Amino acid sequence: MATPADPVREACDQLAGVLPRLRRETPELSSEGFVTGTIGRHTVAPVPGNPPAFFAYTSIGSSARWAEELLLYALGASERDELRGGSDANTVRVLTEVIPRLAAGLDGDEAYGMVLRELDQRVNEARAVAAIDEAERWRHVRGRACPYCKCLVTIKVLLDRDLQPTGYVECRAAASVRCADGNGRRPSAHISTDDHGRVVLAWADGLVEAAPDMDG
Repeated sequence: MATPADPVREACDQLAGVLPRLRRETPELSSEGFVTGTIGRHTVAPVPGNPPAFFAYTSIGSSARWAEELLLYALGASERDELRGGSDANTVRVLTEVIPRLAAGLDGDEAYGMVLRELDQRVNEARAVAAIDEAERWRHVRGRACPYCKCLVTIKVLLDRDLQPTGYVECRAAASVRCADGNGRRPSAHISTDDHGRVVLAWADGLVEAAPDMDG
């Protein structure tokens, strides 16, 4: 049975895995780093190294700690149980141990939904770094539960190169959830029309539902 911790843990695992690679890419020279600009009358020097990698790397650390604080607040905790520095080891620990544990203790989905969207944004930023680009980028379909595992935050729509929804949808639940459609495969669907011309979400095993809002 899916729990709030499952999609959060999946995003956290991805970020923890990519963090060391982003750190290695940060000092590497990139054509994206040789962009200058102006502020008022002053010319702004280009950011050295690989700016996208730098911003993705530092954003993961700040978002991890923001997520921890938000989840603690949602659980009614006044403060963290220990003080931690900003090292990569501490960031990985927050991602792989602390955030999933806190998310599992939530009664509702508002706080972990906020956390999940924040973490997904960091995942997409990391994937957008040229040296790490993993091509596929996904966005959560808000307010639509998976018809198979019933989890509210695992349905995602594939985005195109301009980050616009393609209409192809999957349940992206963590492997531990074991979500499968009537054919025993990962649930997938696409936007289509039924015999009456209505826009629907047609799942691969034949299930048909009203189409969700893909732009949320």
